[in-house]
Amino acid sequence: MSRNLPQPKEDTPVTFGGLTERQSAFVVAYAESGGGTGAAATAAQAAGYAKTSRAAARVRGHELLRNPKVLEALRDELTRRLNAAATLGVAVLAELAADKNTPAATRLSAAKDLIDRGHGPIESRWKVDHTVRSIEDVISELDVADADDERVIDAEYSLTD
Repeated sequence: MSRNLPQPKEDTPVTFGGLTERQSAFVVAYAESGGGTGAAATAAQAAGYAKTSRAAARVRGHELLRNPKVLEALRDELTRRLNAAATLGVAVLAELAADKNTPAATRLSAAKDLIDRGHGPIESRWKVDHTVRSIEDVISELDVADADDERVIDAEYSLTD
C-alpha cells in the first residue's frame, strides 16, 4: 500500500505573497518542525538567519513569530498541510476498507471512520437532546404562553370526603 506522491523540487523555493524568500523559508521550516521547543530558532537558522549564533536565531525566530504576515503565511501553510494529510488519510481508509486481504475488524473500523468523516457520526434514533434551562426560564416561557392565550377559564373546585 505504497503511494507515489509528487515531491516538490528542492531547488525551487516556496514563497508566500508579501514575504521575503527568507521569511517564506522560515514558515516552511517552522511548519515542518511541528513547532516544538526551539523550533523557531531552528527554523530561523534553516532559513538563513543567524547561522552561527543560536541565541541570535532564537531572537530572530521570536520576532518572526510576532510578524502578522509571517503568522498568516504560517496559518495558511499549516492548513494546506492538514488538508493534504486529511486527503491522504481518507485515501488510506478507503484502501483499507476495500482491500479483501485486510482483516475484517480493520475493514469495518475503516468503513466506520469513512462514514464518520463523510456524514458525521451515526447517531442512534433514540438519542436524547439534553438542554439546561433554569426554573426562571420555564416560568418565563409559561408566562408568555399565558399572556398569548386570551381565553379566561373560570372554574371552581371543592374537596369532597
